Amino acid sequence: MKKIFLSLLLAVSGVFSYAQENLGPIKWISFEEAERLDSTEHRPFMIDVYTDWCGWCKRMMATTFQNQQLASYINQNFYCIRFDAETSDTIKFQGKEWVSDGRNNKLAIHLLGQRMSYPTIVYIDRDKNVAPIPGYMDIKSIEPILVYFSEDLSRTVGLEDFKDLYMYSFSDVYKDDIAKLTDSKIDTTGVINWLSFEELTEKYTKEKKPIMIDCYIDKKYRGYIPYVTMNSIVHEKTILKDKKICDYINQNYYPVRFEATTTDTIYWMDPLHQHPFTGQGNMMPNQFTMALMNNNFTFPAMFFFDKEGKFVSRTESFFSPEFWNVVLKYYATEAYKTLTFEQFYKKNNI
Repeated sequence: MKKIFLSLLLAVSGVFSYAQENLGPIKWISFEEAERLDSTEHRPFMIDVYTDWCGWCKRMMATTFQNQQLASYINQNFYCIRFDAETSDTIKFQGKEWVSDGRNNKLAIHLLGQRMSYPTIVYIDRDKNVAPIPGYMDIKSIEPILVYFSEDLSRTVGLEDFKDLYMYSFSDVYKDDIAKLTDSKIDTTGVINWLSFEELTEKYTKEKKPIMIDCYIDKKYRGYIPYVTMNSIVHEKTILKDKKICDYINQNYYPVRFEATTTDTIYWMDPLHQHPFTGQGNMMPNQFTMALMNNNFTFPAMFFFDKEGKFVSRTESFFSPEFWNVVLKYYATEAYKTLTFEQFYKKNNI
């Protein structure tokens, strides 16, 4: 038994030693370089806070950060910094010089607060909010967190909520993790009865109801069209399949969903087909997309119209299911005519 343990220890030590020598495919830069680059192109910072004696830090470097696909995503969306929390070097960051207190660099204390735990990945978003997330993470664990910060989702949804929704969006990969979510309220069994534009026109002439349009870009264009974000995919796979949301939409709206680059000819509330919106070629926005978005191509994109077919509002951010329930009710009940959304939200966020 002792020989087996020593063999395992030597194997692990070999991996850790390798990690120290090979920083992998991630483009690590200094604090000063990150700030210089950020002055011309804003990106979130991803700071790997480690120590030389931390075995789990070395393991994360030797495993998670060696993945080429993950590294490519990180390099494209973050400024990446490796920071030895116990360095005696003077670090220049945020207009200050940070020095050692004899054990830890004061910048590490500033970034980590009272929890000096390693490894810790510190994310600084585009609004300069600091979020330290401690612990070793494999690829599955870190992926939703990277998406969360690279796509600025902290403005509209909590991290833990997004992580759960992300896992449900890729349930084949996160099957075991989902099984551990004992208090999850996510129900993706809902189905929205989407209408075509022709079906919308036919139903609307018989009975007027508010209209909701979901404009999206097909996931096959991911990598080719910059507007395709991961949160758009999560929106499609969770929000638009949430049982409560789907039931409410089916009952209170005429829902229409169309692909933004469709080459089909669209007739909007036009039974005589006198005012066509046409496609403009492969991966180009349809004329109707341009009319709706006015060159602000941000997804997910939901458009709300009142019972008279008049445009009311557009939402273009990722929200939690709970938030969407309030948004849908706000427009369906025409509460926007007498209340601000903030006032309505306070009354209905139960």
